[in-house]
Amino acid sequence: MRNPSLVAMLMLLSTPAFADGQASTQRATNFASSAFSANRFEIEAAKVEVAKGRAEPAKQYASDMLTDHGNAGPALEASAKEDGVNVPQGLDESHQEKLDALAESDAANLDQAYLSTQLIAHQEAVELFRSYAETGPDGALKRLAGKLLPELRMHLTRVQALTSK
Repeated sequence: MRNPSLVAMLMLLSTPAFADGQASTQRATNFASSAFSANRFEIEAAKVEVAKGRAEPAKQYASDMLTDHGNAGPALEASAKEDGVNVPQGLDESHQEKLDALAESDAANLDQAYLSTQLIAHQEAVELFRSYAETGPDGALKRLAGKLLPELRMHLTRVQALTSK
């Protein structure tokens, strides 16, 4: 004897719409994980610079990153929650390695090392948020990506100016 409800559910699960929904959820999860780890890296790297850095412009930039990325973290968490996506609380392996290397930099090279990591980190963040804001699935994370993108671009422009001196 067949269960009509089970048959209907299995048919629904095999439809393209269900597959598209799974792909959207996976894309949102991937974005949230990448964005959260990048944001956490910004905060932790800024803490290193504020504590050990020597150059006032780099320390000021780091201080501003603490504020701006400190505000972005809760917004990312809230948007992910609204979209039903879990975010990791720590750094991914790549960001952890970069943070460890930065923390081990000697005092004479720390400011330059910090600014160099910020240049690359913000180039990557701008691309991540731009791509998701343009092509990500509709939802709170997509809206937040678009909202945070101008600020990330400003951070990138600022660190480009600092590294070109």
